[in-house]
Amino acid sequence: MTKSLSPSDLPTWPAAMNQQMAAAYCGISVDTFVDACPVKPIAITSSKTGKRYLRTRLDEWLLSLDNPGPQRQGMGAMWRASREAQRA
Repeated sequence: MTKSLSPSDLPTWPAAMNQQMAAAYCGISVDTFVDACPVKPIAITSSKTGKRYLRTRLDEWLLSLDNPGPQRQGMGAMWRASREAQRA
């Protein structure tokens, strides 16, 4: 039987994470992650469970939420603009 790994068992966060791990990496619940995160997972395999979020893309998104200046419109600004357009 294979033991599943928890993030505390790993030396560092993996480069590609499932949705639950990606949400934990971002420090938010899975429900909040689904609602807020604009990062699209990549398909490692063709199965439904084969989708993974790249750590570097999550980092880019999180950094973009840190009050981006006019010269740096990150995914956070794009996400906020698209959400505002949906509400209008």
